[in-house]
Amino acid sequence: MGTPEEHRVNIPTPRADDTLPAVTVLGDKACKARFGVAYVRAIFSQAGVTFQETSPDEDAMAVDGEVGFLSAPARVQIKCSSQFKISGRGATWPAEIHWRDMWNKCKIPVYFILVILEHHDRFNWVEHHSAGTDQQAAAFWVRVDSIGPTENVVIPKNQRLTIETLNQWAEEVEECFSPR
Repeated sequence: MGTPEEHRVNIPTPRADDTLPAVTVLGDKACKARFGVAYVRAIFSQAGVTFQETSPDEDAMAVDGEVGFLSAPARVQIKCSSQFKISGRGATWPAEIHWRDMWNKCKIPVYFILVILEHHDRFNWVEHHSAGTDQQAAAFWVRVDSIGPTENVVIPKNQRLTIETLNQWAEEVEECFSPR
């Protein structure tokens, strides 16, 4: 079978002086945003839940979409960054006042998801080898629909986005409709 290194496909990483592939239409910032949504969609797909993305320019509620559960949806805001490391205890993201106001008015849970890319260069975000394809990323989350007047969203790294996360979120959505 050999080591994973023996099975890697030799795809050269473009150098700074190389031009982008002819098919490139998105800039680095847009690529990062799309990668973050695609990464989260992959986890949602693995869990068997739907995701309805907010149309561009219609994100007035400061969410990127809704994850569908049987009883009701939950809302999510997705950010993607290479400015943090996957390891560590947490990450902090600035929250705009408008976002906090919208999240606090919501009657269903709102989750902030931070997708962390281990590399700045987008050609290193995905690694292809003979055994499969690996994404060099991880996602972490925090519930924000009752966030206080703080300036930042603090995302604990012990809250990794996984299938089990979606089970927890579904329970939290259900609690919104249960008598206290």
